[in-house]
Amino acid sequence: MQYKKEAKLLAEKILDEQIEEDGELTFPIDPFKLLKKHDILFTFLDFENLEGIIINDEDNVTAVGINRNRPWTRQRFTAAHEYCHFIKDINQNFDEVKRIDCLTDAKSTIEKFADEFASHLLVPTDVLKEKCNQYKNKDGFVSFQDVTKIAEFFGASFQCVLYRIAFELKMIEGDTSTEELLKRIKEYKPDKKRAKLIETNNDHELIGNVINSLSYCMVDLTDNIGTKFLNNYIYYDNKLEGITQENVPYILADLSFNKEKSEFFKPTDENIIMTLGNWKLQEFVLSTGDKPDIRICKYLHKLLNSFTPYPEYSGSYRTGNAMIKSGTIQPVNWEDIGTEIEKLACELDKFIKSSKKMSTDKYIENSIIFMYKFIIIHPFNDGNGRVSRALLNWLLRQKGIPPVYIDDKSRKEYYEALSHVDLENDFIPLKVLIEKRVINTLIELHDYLFIEENTCS
Repeated sequence: MQYKKEAKLLAEKILDEQIEEDGELTFPIDPFKLLKKHDILFTFLDFENLEGIIINDEDNVTAVGINRNRPWTRQRFTAAHEYCHFIKDINQNFDEVKRIDCLTDAKSTIEKFADEFASHLLVPTDVLKEKCNQYKNKDGFVSFQDVTKIAEFFGASFQCVLYRIAFELKMIEGDTSTEELLKRIKEYKPDKKRAKLIETNNDHELIGNVINSLSYCMVDLTDNIGTKFLNNYIYYDNKLEGITQENVPYILADLSFNKEKSEFFKPTDENIIMTLGNWKLQEFVLSTGDKPDIRICKYLHKLLNSFTPYPEYSGSYRTGNAMIKSGTIQPVNWEDIGTEIEKLACELDKFIKSSKKMSTDKYIENSIIFMYKFIIIHPFNDGNGRVSRALLNWLLRQKGIPPVYIDDKSRKEYYEALSHVDLENDFIPLKVLIEKRVINTLIELHDYLFIEENTCS
């Protein structure tokens, strides 16, 4: 059909413009960056029968709404789809209102065109050919397993990429009728394969691609899912420090309901004391509107020790030299703590100012470096690990990235990654682990983001 050819050409034109501006294409293509480039407002909303909507009001302001309850690949696809409507279908004039509602499974020519455009914008044919040639077997075919990897590279759905490879490139072996492909997809279970690929893969470029292509959903501590996440965070973060407190949800619920009448209001058990303190610390970094500031680490330390018998003695830097158990690099001299904290705080101020245009992948890497530098300063006699991880989550929140915790399965990898930084000054293993934990948080909070579905015309 002619519209398919024209949609592909329009997508290629936009990609050529991106190359002119940036010097090269980087994948996954960021459709949200294109919306921002044209000052298009966008938000994620609870739609029932719509994938998205685009409105240009009488003041010539354009806004896009994207269904927040769709898989992350669909959200990316919808952003590209609405961008097509912006450059092709919306009348950008003052005193004129134009609105396009994009229904799920819409069949109109205008919607098919936008779908075709989005498919070729996110998955350019030439680059798709290169990736397929990289993975093809001796007979020239690409396996379903490798389609999974290719889909991650583009930040596109498995089904979309499979269809393009099967129908456009003819590089899928066997019966490739639509009916048979759908049957094979169902048997293959790409959503589970994709989750397994992320969980077991330590390819930092692949994981970085996943991170850069995600639309983030923050933790809302006022809902049940947010409360459950905070409970899990505190439980596992305490375990990193050897604090085992099994009934975290019960303690927090009792405190919330009974307040000062709770049996845990003035605890004497050290496990409960540190559990509640960690809760106060995490609640602050996950809800504050302030920008991250290492200068207030004393305050964070006070929060951590809120329930200790003598909290007024917390929040003070150590007054002697310390040693990190099993650490290759040891903490700074205690007399230099104030100077080193201020130096790190100044670095952080500059980083935050320059971080708006930074890719999510790069932002996470830098945030981890700040966490590590804080650990090396080791300003307090105890609680440095918990405060450092709180600082990391505060930094992630600044960029709209959900928080992370290190569960039992990740604990060994976490300590090995820290040691790797000590020995090799190489942050990649730690970065990959934290990025995988970000993805884990998204799955925990919003399973629907990772349900595989067709997002291709």
